[in-house]
Amino acid sequence: MCGSHLLVVDDDPQITSLLRIVLGRRGFEVSASHSGEQALDMARRQPPDAMLVDLWMPGMSGQDLLDQMGAEPALANVPVIVTTGDTDAPEIAGAFATLTKPFEVELLYRTIRAALKARHRTN
Repeated sequence: MCGSHLLVVDDDPQITSLLRIVLGRRGFEVSASHSGEQALDMARRQPPDAMLVDLWMPGMSGQDLLDQMGAEPALANVPVIVTTGDTDAPEIAGAFATLTKPFEVELLYRTIRAALKARHRTN
């Protein structure tokens, strides 16, 4: 699982920077995007092994990004972990899991590992 490529998508640069550091220390290769549109372009060029996607972003929301990915065969099986500060967030169609910010780092690691294992079982 280490060495897996993760794409972190959040409009807050502090969150993407923090996650790059934390996940990089665990051996993940981490790319970051600050918008859904940019993330979709990045994923099309180099499909990640899994993604962490903020639900509420300006422009393309996390749900919109998942909808777009689901319509593209090369991206439809990429597991997406949605992150949100909204404790009343609706169920996210197409998401592997949803984590409410702030979340514990160990929970994040466990969720990523589960997503990567699930992807490898389906491929």
